Amino acid sequence: MRTASPQLVAFGRTLRKARRDRDLSQEALADEAGLSAKHVGEIERANKDPRLTTILKLAHAMDMRSSDLFGQFDERLGD
Repeated sequence: MRTASPQLVAFGRTLRKARRDRDLSQEALADEAGLSAKHVGEIERANKDPRLTTILKLAHAMDMRSSDLFGQFDERLGD
């Protein structure tokens, strides 16, 4: 099995925190974003490299600006 890049790990953790901060399940977020819950889980576990359009859908589904989601990601990547 391939080791996930630090960027994918950081994005997955960022997404999970943003989702939990909004008290959303993976299923609820996936439904709002038009994705499968399995896909959201794979992104959160850094098993999938999401496309930009997927990231934008996820941010929109959480009522976030994409720049805010990326800003949180940048902060976490620096940890």
